[in-house]
Amino acid sequence: MLAKETSFEELVGVPVHYDRLSSEAYGTEGIPYEFFCTNKLKDRLNECFGELFDRWPYGIPSLVLSAGTIGDNENQHGKGLAFDLDGFYLTSGKFMMDEYPERRLGYIGINAHLFLYFPQVLSYHYPQHHDHFHVDFNFTMMYRTASNAQTYFLQSALVYLFEQDLGTYGIEGDGVDGVYGDVTRSATLSVLKTLGLNGQGGLTEAVVWREFLSYARDKCFSSEIVFA
Repeated sequence: MLAKETSFEELVGVPVHYDRLSSEAYGTEGIPYEFFCTNKLKDRLNECFGELFDRWPYGIPSLVLSAGTIGDNENQHGKGLAFDLDGFYLTSGKFMMDEYPERRLGYIGINAHLFLYFPQVLSYHYPQHHDHFHVDFNFTMMYRTASNAQTYFLQSALVYLFEQDLGTYGIEGDGVDGVYGDVTRSATLSVLKTLGLNGQGGLTEAVVWREFLSYARDKCFSSEIVFA
């Protein structure tokens, strides 16, 4: 069966634990676990986390925490092509994905990095994903204005990384509502122009999307704020 053609208990040498045995287990060290998936997902996760641990300011974590890979239907989990990331145990403390309101730049940096490796990344603002990142291979590696998931990330970066005013929409009243409207479009074009990334198609050009993600990630990880 393709969905279970391989498995892993660690990624780039870091143990991956399951922390969803109960509602109280989230954020604990969880338990060692064998995560089944496709070779495609395993290989991509190793590449993704290998570069992440080299680039971010936290060093190599002692644990990766996950809500799992395999599901029981025909979605990306059911096909062994999706991974849910709950958090990391670090040399000092931990970084959980429900901490977005307190650790925005670190979170946005991780979000940007995940988008460099996966076309689909569901995050804090996406319904039922406030406590984990979900990554899979749906869609293509480019920005789609109709994507709520991508736009949540974009708007968060515009507001908290590039200091753009998007109004008071969204659950936090900061303009992060997942809708690529006129205000978001204008702010995006302004930032892209400042970065020298104002190609004809803007973020919908795959190369511009990738360069924007790389810049956002590196800017987040270079900030002293992410060490807090």
